[in-house]
Amino acid sequence: MDSLSHIVLGAAIGEAMLGKKIGKRAMLWGALGANLPDADVFFTSCYHPVDALFVHRGITHSYLFALVFPFLLGWIFSRFNWKRPASLKEWTLLFLATILSHPLLDSCTMYGTGVLEPFSNYRAQFTSLFIIEPLYTLPLLIGFLALLILKNNSSKRMFWAKFGLWSSTIFLLLAIGNKLYIEKIFSDSMQKQKLEYSELMTAPTPFNNVLWNMFARDTSGYWMGYYSHLDETRDIEFSFVPRNDSLAGELIHNVMVQKLIRFSNGYYCFTTCDDELRFNDLRFAFSGEFTCNADRRNFAFSYAIKKDDSQPFGIKIKRNPWSKTRFYGFSKLIERVKGV
Repeated sequence: MDSLSHIVLGAAIGEAMLGKKIGKRAMLWGALGANLPDADVFFTSCYHPVDALFVHRGITHSYLFALVFPFLLGWIFSRFNWKRPASLKEWTLLFLATILSHPLLDSCTMYGTGVLEPFSNYRAQFTSLFIIEPLYTLPLLIGFLALLILKNNSSKRMFWAKFGLWSSTIFLLLAIGNKLYIEKIFSDSMQKQKLEYSELMTAPTPFNNVLWNMFARDTSGYWMGYYSHLDETRDIEFSFVPRNDSLAGELIHNVMVQKLIRFSNGYYCFTTCDDELRFNDLRFAFSGEFTCNADRRNFAFSYAIKKDDSQPFGIKIKRNPWSKTRFYGFSKLIERVKGV
């Protein structure tokens, strides 16, 4: 999730756990704890661009980090925070709850979160929320602003902390239920059209939980479709996206290309544009048309790949910028959300 969501979630947890004892500082330390796992972004520039994909949401987002680091922070804060003291246990529990909230929330989005590192490279991604989800963040933000305004001794502070926490949690649970419902609609439509697949992936489109897209893995590619709760019919139009491994040639075996494939969780395709080979991660939103016309699709997460023996690992990989049509694509997204 975005940093704002983690800030306001951590602040609400901090207020609920230690607000009565240390005042508004509980919001500050709660927000700090909730954003601490994202400190990994300061180290990504030290790595190869492909390896950097795994550094973010890596070890600092693991359950091990969330279980061990709070004890260190708890000891530091209980020892050196003299003005408004809280016990070692209280500080430790505060940082345990806020730090752990980060990977749990991130696991509900698409990028993939290394919750089991360093013991496993498995990356959790139960895609029930887009990375930025206004309806999840809004109640937490409202509660956050109310807590900033209210005085430390106000009897209403706990109400606003709980308002943000309960409202956002209820929305998250509804989003998870919505995902399960959407998957049933997609799978039923696939069966009705007698389309075969081995695995199904669904994800909400940007900034909403109404319009969803789906990729169903086939032997040589993926069936793709969109469904909005405002659609007049459940008869979904699907198009086929070929994986095009043959376009990569021998580069398909390159260690960095294999890492890109692993990062994409196997949902990828190769394309060419102006004689340039591109690796496209299908999981992320498209910039441009939100339709099933493969010829009009711009991939938001795309890498230009070229064999170059002068480069590390014998390959040159460059992240392609988003297409200039992304803002036009946003207006098309809104139209598609309204249903067809």
